[in-house]
Amino acid sequence: MRALAAIARVGGRLLVGLVVFVLTLATGLYFHLRTSLPDYAGTVRIAGPQAPVDIVRDRNAIPHIFAGSLEDAMFGLGYVHAQDRLWQMEMMRRAAAGRLSEVLPPAIIGTGVLDVDRTMRALGVYRRAQDSLGALAPRTRKMLEAYSAGVNAHITTHKGSFGPEFTLLQVTPELWQPADSLVWGKLMALSLDGNWRAELLRARLAKKLGEPRMLQMFPQLGDDRESTLSILGDALLKLPLDRLYRATNNDLTRKREASNEWVVAGSHTSSGKPLLANDPHLGLSAPGTWYLARLVGPDFDIRGATSPGSPAVVLGHNGHIAWGFTTTNLDSQDLFVERIDPGDPGKYVTPDGSRPFGAREEYINVRFGEQVKIRLRTTRHGPVISDVLDPKGTEVESGHVLALSATALDPADTSAEGFLELGLARDWEQFLAATRKIVSPMQNMVYADTAGNIGLISPARVPIRRKGDGFMPVPGWTGEYDWAGFVPFEELPRAYNPPGGIIVNANARLVPGNYRHFISREWAEPYRQRRANALLSGAGQHAVGSMIALQEDILSPDTADTLPPLLALQPRDPRQAQAIDLLRHWNRRMIADRPEPLIYAAWLRNLQRTLYADELGEELFREYASPNVAFLVTILRDHPEWCDDVRTPKAETCAEAMSTALDAALNELQTRYGPAMEAWRWGDAHPAAHRHALFDSVPLLRDVASIRFPADGGMHTLNRATPSFRDRREPYAAVHGAGLRAIYDFDDLDNSRFAIPLGQSGNFLSPWYANFVTGWRAFDYLRIGGYRFRLQREGIGTISLLPVPPAK
Repeated sequence: MRALAAIARVGGRLLVGLVVFVLTLATGLYFHLRTSLPDYAGTVRIAGPQAPVDIVRDRNAIPHIFAGSLEDAMFGLGYVHAQDRLWQMEMMRRAAAGRLSEVLPPAIIGTGVLDVDRTMRALGVYRRAQDSLGALAPRTRKMLEAYSAGVNAHITTHKGSFGPEFTLLQVTPELWQPADSLVWGKLMALSLDGNWRAELLRARLAKKLGEPRMLQMFPQLGDDRESTLSILGDALLKLPLDRLYRATNNDLTRKREASNEWVVAGSHTSSGKPLLANDPHLGLSAPGTWYLARLVGPDFDIRGATSPGSPAVVLGHNGHIAWGFTTTNLDSQDLFVERIDPGDPGKYVTPDGSRPFGAREEYINVRFGEQVKIRLRTTRHGPVISDVLDPKGTEVESGHVLALSATALDPADTSAEGFLELGLARDWEQFLAATRKIVSPMQNMVYADTAGNIGLISPARVPIRRKGDGFMPVPGWTGEYDWAGFVPFEELPRAYNPPGGIIVNANARLVPGNYRHFISREWAEPYRQRRANALLSGAGQHAVGSMIALQEDILSPDTADTLPPLLALQPRDPRQAQAIDLLRHWNRRMIADRPEPLIYAAWLRNLQRTLYADELGEELFREYASPNVAFLVTILRDHPEWCDDVRTPKAETCAEAMSTALDAALNELQTRYGPAMEAWRWGDAHPAAHRHALFDSVPLLRDVASIRFPADGGMHTLNRATPSFRDRREPYAAVHGAGLRAIYDFDDLDNSRFAIPLGQSGNFLSPWYANFVTGWRAFDYLRIGGYRFRLQREGIGTISLLPVPPAK
């Protein structure tokens, strides 16, 4: 007994010692991580600026950068971006360069990281950014260099941790280069105009279903195109489309299409001056995409939303003009099926004979793993995207590869210059001159100025195809489908002071059917655009308050098409009757605190599974998982053959399919939220999920690094909050929506309003990481302005960056 007691005492001491050790270690780590929080006050002497730069942080930690020149203001912007969002910037440039595996070990994170690296290397994103530097004007290069110097000033002077992510992964940030800033635009262009993977998906659907049935799945596109499959035959059918789609499926290549914008002339406002509103929608994340800032100098005062890593104020006003963006959905990316020369696998066939592939080898360094060597090729159309996969086997069998033409990969891309110059324009002509330099992505840019003018321009290089419309991959060896040039700038879509005095776009059709050039067949469904136009046109005189009311509108206009057939269903039991009765009396608003939006969303989700998961198979169905309202309505009205379950001998009707889907939806919701239907809440299933890319899967850290809160809205509401229907764990969580809300008041531009959902800092230990959440949910907005002395008195600190005196 004494021996056991002695062992217990020793064991107890060891346990106490272990606890003390762990607590000491955790405490030391915590205080070390606290050193990553930057100073927002003080004086720093540093090489880089030509004259003193004062950075005044207002009460919300928004920096007001006072500088003697635009280059010094860019230096200050680089400095504050690095202070607050360095990890975000580091991941962006590494992702574009195909260097994530160096810091995120696939053994821990998963093999998807290596696939991202392979995809970015195959596309050559960073190489094209480096090439584009040479196409920029000297002044633009100076601004990029000044911004880089500001980023590096923080990196080289900061003492302590650079942030939790850097510390826990034991990564040190590299110095920033001007090309690093250009990759942000490249990634946005590849994503916003990201229709090459849509081509790939349609090719997979056609391969599975046949082209006629595939075309039915895109009813808004029409079916008056020639059959691509009959042209390509085995060339397309034998290519590894499924594997390629899986390997290139990541956040950097998924298409993002949603935003709202409108501008109204003074004839429609109570002040007699224009109002402009914009809320761009992107994938939700923590930290968010946007960072608010103000740049002030002798002849400029630019305020608005910046993107960490880039020196441009992307969206905002400058005291003379304001501008906003929505994505056009331009088809600027085409997949070409290239035929390998059967006599020489190092060459491919062209209309003028065989040509050698451009070829190179690259190496991907893998943390805690072996280096990966990849062979990459290019053709006259662009990079061979199928080189993401190991070319052995299928390539030999098919005798073909897939190459990508994309305006975003133009080595002479001057888009960065155009976006920088938007913030310096004083009038419509100067604004147009800036947009003329934009190659990609194509954005519908609304405009207003202090003289009372309003306008819209959609600038980019729009391909003119010799044949076809980019809907599906096309033969590359014939030359028939090659690009023959680009639409002249003067013929791009534009409007200036239209007679109606209102311009609205929400990604839906931009040009009428008789517009002479092809832009896209992938317009967003018209519901948001139709709703905004109705609210603006049907009201009286507008003020800032009515702009806010539109941005928070949560009526779901798609219900006008979907609910009538659903409500006509005869319920098979009391539970179905209760659900249908709730929807019949629903006001059709996607309110977080009500059950009806949840029942509606779950019914649509399960209805699409019932209608076409049997034809597509599980993997293809998941890729096509977001409800396509036009397709669902078309099935119920015109193509009831889709309602039959091909896996059963019986021919099911659409009524049976709707009833089966409703049962499945109610079973799912009852399992998740209990039997009391009236107690279900849309917000419980539909949080706005701002996930931290690294820590969301880590217990404890997830709760502080990722931000979730119940969200109103849905797929087609102006206050958009699109669910993640592909996610089996959280199929209704909102993962896509507004990351910025802005309203520009030309009666008093200081009264312009801004909002972002989380905070300025990307460090979850900072009080400025998620301090905006409450205001965002309540549609409270911030103003960015004020005199320097008042900002200094009421703000949280001022940093003075003083140039190092020249050596004597």
